[in-house]
Amino acid sequence: MGIIEVEGLRYTYPNVESPALKGVDLTIDEGEFILLTGPSGCGKTTFSRCLNGLIPHFYSGDLEGSVIVNGLDVREHATSELAQNVGLIFQNPDNQIFALTVEKDVAFGLENLGIPKEQMIEDIDWALDATGIDHLRNRGTHELSGGQKQRLAIASILAMRPRILVLDEPTSFLDPIGAERTFKVLDALNRDHRITVILIEHRVDLAAKYVDKVVVFGDGLIMNMGSPEDVFLREETRLAGVGIPKLVELTRKLRIRGVSIPETPLSPEAFIQQINPLIQKAGAQFEKTLHPDLEGFAGEHRSSPLIRVEGLSFAYPSGVQALRDVSLTIHKSEFLAIMGENGAGKTTLVKHLNGLLRPQAGRITYEDADIADLSVAALARKVGLVFQNPDDQLFSENVESEISFALDNFGFEKEVVEKRVGWSLNLLDIEKYRKSSPFILSGGERKRVALASVLAWDPDVVVLDEPTIGQDYRQKERLRHFLEQLRTQGKTIIIVTHDVEFVAECEPRIVLMAEGEIIGDGTTKEIMTDVEAMERASVAPPMITKVFSKLSEYGLPGGVVDVDEAASLLIRLKEGSG
Repeated sequence: MGIIEVEGLRYTYPNVESPALKGVDLTIDEGEFILLTGPSGCGKTTFSRCLNGLIPHFYSGDLEGSVIVNGLDVREHATSELAQNVGLIFQNPDNQIFALTVEKDVAFGLENLGIPKEQMIEDIDWALDATGIDHLRNRGTHELSGGQKQRLAIASILAMRPRILVLDEPTSFLDPIGAERTFKVLDALNRDHRITVILIEHRVDLAAKYVDKVVVFGDGLIMNMGSPEDVFLREETRLAGVGIPKLVELTRKLRIRGVSIPETPLSPEAFIQQINPLIQKAGAQFEKTLHPDLEGFAGEHRSSPLIRVEGLSFAYPSGVQALRDVSLTIHKSEFLAIMGENGAGKTTLVKHLNGLLRPQAGRITYEDADIADLSVAALARKVGLVFQNPDDQLFSENVESEISFALDNFGFEKEVVEKRVGWSLNLLDIEKYRKSSPFILSGGERKRVALASVLAWDPDVVVLDEPTIGQDYRQKERLRHFLEQLRTQGKTIIIVTHDVEFVAECEPRIVLMAEGEIIGDGTTKEIMTDVEAMERASVAPPMITKVFSKLSEYGLPGGVVDVDEAASLLIRLKEGSG
């Protein structure tokens, strides 16, 4: 018998016609590391709520079937008892942060469990160190960045050392280095302490190498299940809208063209080992002929400055210096990605662009007009900002009124409002939620509602803070194509993101930040192959770039960022080696 036994699980939320879960059967053995993935809104989060009793004890609705967790029927045991067996980490960290300081928040659960003081201190120290936030021990929780809050939420659950950890996209708000650290912590907990880990995650490139089994959800059902090497190669997984790890995608493309790769690799080291015979056979003689053009599109859109940031500095009341003498020029119709570790100042910077924050030193101009002379309302018509956390800007009773709110306040005619609301609902595939409360939607769906509410009024500059958080592969692809369409219409696009794979596919200009300063500015290839700058900013390069930086030792180019270019180079290598 498994530590989790689920049979015939069906669940429908109150006042919703279609069930979120439609008959799930799943057994999870003690000590397994499981990845749950699937399209946004497919039932993953609902399933996780069933494991610790939030369903049916908090969410009423209609529950059928059985859920047995460590021998306890979730229907018959209180959430307080289930919580000692199952630790659930929410997608939104603000939903489980209670105390005023980091240390007190980690202590909160331990105090409720009656843990002795000496043991409590040891557990707090371990959890803070494991999640890399010991230096924030005395920081106020309201002062933390989104990524720092996510690490705190993880630490608060880890401190209680439950037998089962259920994590709903725990790395969504983390930079790539922080995400990798989190996965390593979970891996160690799984291996060394036999903690069963159930991970809901869209960042499959990072997660795949750690898990034992992948469970693919789709439309409230389990569509696919097996080892990561097996599941990610299946065509039905791809058709379900699930992201495929870049190395698996590269392996598939190479096999189609006759390159022998016996086993499916999930890490750069494993991939290089698999293609080592090809590399050894070809040798370094192809170094010159294989080098691609690395110029990218440097200089594009550099003739029409739109926004100028000059000597901008900003400190919060707590004394945290968020920006230090930042200067930046953004051009009309440009696609700009701002990247860097949590707390680097990225969000603080973009909040200045639409007047939510005002410069304490320096100045910002929009079309040569000092924004200090413009109201927030006037700037908002020109610069639309979608927040990192959608819950920070959602407040209406249904999705339709959420999107129409700004349009009404800007004075648009009724017919125009209706047209733009319908357009944005269809664009982001949320028409079916028109009359639904945004607060019952998944994190990814709420993110799309927030994006629709900004796009509807058609600003000249669209600023997206972590737009891919909670979005499945299909939605990311839809977003990427849409951003390119906006550029062709003359819009200026600015994204703040940790999603290096998304950036690698979009290939925008990148501004790299660390400790409140800009430390890099250039094309995607220029920045992502600048090892020193990337490390300083705690940004890991894309998986393909990691591979080719190692392959550069064999004479191949190191500046490769996407799957198609990588496949083309290796196929040419094979054909050249005869």
